[in-house]
Amino acid sequence: MKSFRDEYSLQATDSVPEGVAFDAKTGRFFATGLLSGTITQIDAQTGAELPFYAPAGQPQQLTGAKVDEVRRRLWVCYSEIQNMLGGVHVFDVDTGARLASFELARGGICNDVALAADGVAYVTDSFQPVIYRIDLEAGTADEFVRDARMSAPMGQFGLNGVAVSPDGAYVIGGFTSPSKLFVVPRAGGEVREISLDGDPFAPAGDPHFLGADGIIFIGEALYVIHDGGVQQVTFTAPGYRAGTVKNRLVREPGLSTATAANGELYVIKSEVVRMVHMQQPPRLPFKIYRVPLEVFD
Repeated sequence: MKSFRDEYSLQATDSVPEGVAFDAKTGRFFATGLLSGTITQIDAQTGAELPFYAPAGQPQQLTGAKVDEVRRRLWVCYSEIQNMLGGVHVFDVDTGARLASFELARGGICNDVALAADGVAYVTDSFQPVIYRIDLEAGTADEFVRDARMSAPMGQFGLNGVAVSPDGAYVIGGFTSPSKLFVVPRAGGEVREISLDGDPFAPAGDPHFLGADGIIFIGEALYVIHDGGVQQVTFTAPGYRAGTVKNRLVREPGLSTATAANGELYVIKSEVVRMVHMQQPPRLPFKIYRVPLEVFD
């Protein structure tokens, strides 16, 4: 088994590496460029960073990413914000070849992607109250659910991170403005907002918790990434209808999402809030670093 570092610095100075994924088979992290439209790969043992994908023409905005380790695919969300459209690219994770692309959103953007064990992908639209469903084997891409309760406030982000529950039966969508979580059965059914207690899920006026971004399960717990903090949600009711929240600050703000590697939580410091929303220079370097799960004990 490869050894893992606590921190990996990235070479780029202006890419805004918004998304991160991990391939356990080869021990590589992948970072996607919101502004550069590139994907880089980082060796978990050595920290060496190499190109994985570079656009031939005008770069698209690349965001959420996930690795299908069984089928050897890398799924990456793309958007063209200037044209208000988005979709997903699917790459061969070993060769870098692009296998397929699906345009999904018209009048919106695609933000993040989650994968079920059967290879089906679910993608969020941050400007429309939609989660898409893509079955690469069947060659189909459709709206999985559209519900007005997931509508974004004017000029703000709505749906953001997305995850498939550990039992494979539910899709959970994170929502940014204001922070909340929604759950819907994969087999179809009613969209529910998850009832949350414990620490405040949307702390008013707290600059560390500006809005839920990426979400990921490690074991049975869901981790919700904010610019300056991470929340752990422990579910307390059947069907993921309710949960208890613990809030923790991180050692370096500027986060956007996370991935699981070697059973640990690794976040990516992309400075997306600072660079894109606040129009300020980034606090370099961009990096991927470990948040110890023991902080939630």
